[in-house]
Amino acid sequence: MIRSLTRASRHRAAFAVPLLTAVLFGAASPAVLPAGQARAAAGGRVCFFQDAEGASGAGHIAWAVRDPKNSGHWIWGATENAEGDSYTEPGKPNGSWIAGGTWAKLRTSLKPDSGHRKGLYDHYRCANTPGGDLRAAQRTYENMKANGYQLTHNNCLTKAIAIFRKYSPSLGGSRLPDGEATPPNRYFGAVLNKAPGWEKAHIYTPAKGRK
Repeated sequence: MIRSLTRASRHRAAFAVPLLTAVLFGAASPAVLPAGQARAAAGGRVCFFQDAEGASGAGHIAWAVRDPKNSGHWIWGATENAEGDSYTEPGKPNGSWIAGGTWAKLRTSLKPDSGHRKGLYDHYRCANTPGGDLRAAQRTYENMKANGYQLTHNNCLTKAIAIFRKYSPSLGGSRLPDGEATPPNRYFGAVLNKAPGWEKAHIYTPAKGRK
């Protein structure tokens, strides 16, 4: 489920498997909430991003959540399985990272795939929520970054689900099913197809003007 965005070769053998002002990768996570921008409340929104070619075809997942008070601001990230094997002890680097900014900035971080290439994202799908707690999402990311990695039960997908559930209590039960022992591609497709409130998958095309 986990595969580096720029070094996919580390993870091809995997079954499946990833206040605030700065963004650091691999160290203590940053504060990524926007600084005092006055915008009308926009409601919550969460998105999964799918790399269908990741993990030898099992898939890889990244996540994003929107600031419910500022529709122009998001935080996003993934777990990339830093050691490239099936288990990482808690406390050791597991390749988790986080970033924050606009949707346009997100698209420079999560590279869209226009030609079914490994290491790039193919599709995304989102769901709206009544609200959202970015600080709770941030805290959960910190926990997920520190609690290691396990191939089928503590991976890019399950960590993203944990972040979403803390971000919004509305994402529980049938609306955000458990992802343990489920390949990311199956979850992104068949599982979310049956979950209420999820939009159909969008093709994640390159930004205008980019190849």
